[in-house]
Amino acid sequence: MDAINVLVEMLKEKNIITPLEQDILDTYYEVSKNPFDRDSAIRQAQKNNLNHPDIFAAISMSPTTVFKPWAVALDEDVCSNLTSQLGALAEKEWEVLQGGK
Repeated sequence: MDAINVLVEMLKEKNIITPLEQDILDTYYEVSKNPFDRDSAIRQAQKNNLNHPDIFAAISMSPTTVFKPWAVALDEDVCSNLTSQLGALAEKEWEVLQGGK
């Protein structure tokens, strides 16, 4: 089981969820949907961009990031963006759990 799955399982067991933790769970569920729901995934990605501008900035500065309007982005692009956001959200939560930032 990878670190994100471990984190998600821990969060599912919590009684009180922080906004960051809720964003992790919501993003995880979007990435895991089968079949992929493009519109719902875009809404989650946009929500994450608003709630976590630090993560948006980090992903934006990645040399592999290519900006496209959502309307022309392929499903793979949308899913890749959401997956990157999930990884960054999980890293942020691990830092919180370890008493960091």
